[in-house]
Amino acid sequence: MIGKGSFGQVAKCLDHKKNEFVALKIIRNKKRINLYELMKNNSFQGFSLSIVRRFTLSVLKCLQLLYVEKIIHCDLKPENIVLYQKGQVSVKVIDFGSSCYEHQKVYTYIQSRFYRSPEVILGHPYNMAIDMWSLGCIMAELYTGCPLFPGENEVEQLACFMEVLGLPPADFIQTASRRQTFFDSRGFPKNTTNNRGKKRYPDSKDLMMVLKTYDTSFLDFVRRCLIWEPSLRMTPDQALKHAWIHEPRNLKPQLRSKTVRKNSLCFSSDTMKDKFRGYHRLSKKDEITKETTEKIKDGTTKHVQNSGDQQGSAHHTADVVQLPHLAEVPRKSEAVGPAVSMTSTEQSKNSSPKNTNILPPIV
Repeated sequence: MIGKGSFGQVAKCLDHKKNEFVALKIIRNKKRINLYELMKNNSFQGFSLSIVRRFTLSVLKCLQLLYVEKIIHCDLKPENIVLYQKGQVSVKVIDFGSSCYEHQKVYTYIQSRFYRSPEVILGHPYNMAIDMWSLGCIMAELYTGCPLFPGENEVEQLACFMEVLGLPPADFIQTASRRQTFFDSRGFPKNTTNNRGKKRYPDSKDLMMVLKTYDTSFLDFVRRCLIWEPSLRMTPDQALKHAWIHEPRNLKPQLRSKTVRKNSLCFSSDTMKDKFRGYHRLSKKDEITKETTEKIKDGTTKHVQNSGDQQGSAHHTADVVQLPHLAEVPRKSEAVGPAVSMTSTEQSKNSSPKNTNILPPIV
């Protein structure tokens, strides 16, 4: 035996016909369930904050060890996080095929696009902070069921960042080796329209609106992972000390009585130029139009139609969830703060019609 991984093992063997040694890769017949498959089997509805917290804690312990050893994973995503063992809500990180030591970086084109950090896209030197960016994206996706930044290419990926986080700091743009691909000489984004004609405006969305939660501690945790400047991002040690990790709440169901809405954002070219020059923040109105969010995964586009449904009982699970063959359990709400009516998710054709949760019981 000369090597093994999560999905198989490699043996050194003798080819008797040619009388030479060969490497024989033996693939596991049944792959372990990863977090993307977990979300898919759950109809991309997302999980409760308590479940997301447990997953996050397990990943953070891995990143903490990597940080000490100065190892960058370089491809942290839901597909590379698998359930550790049946019966426990704990996970482990796999696939270190793209990994490297911080002082021995091999590749410049790293990380899967939805989880790729801004410094990698813009051509900055990168370090272990890129894995914390990926973690923030993963946490948001586990909670909502949809990718936080679903760019169809790197240009739109950066536009997705700016849509929620605003424009990058001017010096962060100017010192980037790939800045001319994305920005003009004045630091304005060159193109924020994707191939489907959708235009993304910097600072036009708020993270609270995108994640559909009023949990300020959770929002703060995700924000600290999604900071433009890598040196200002949380480290795994700092993340493990964050209040959201150490102060789990006993959340109770709350009725939703209000609807958070926002008007469509239509700007003239002059208005947008003024916005870019001043880095002004768009006013946050109370009305949100019904919009379609597109879920792109593994080359497949999934359309998620917002329809003003209740989030509480239909969106997130209770602290105890079951495997598919076990009885379905009642749902609980995740809202903290003012009550709000959220959107429902149009299930894909291949999804189960029931809101079946397939996580093992939490012990």
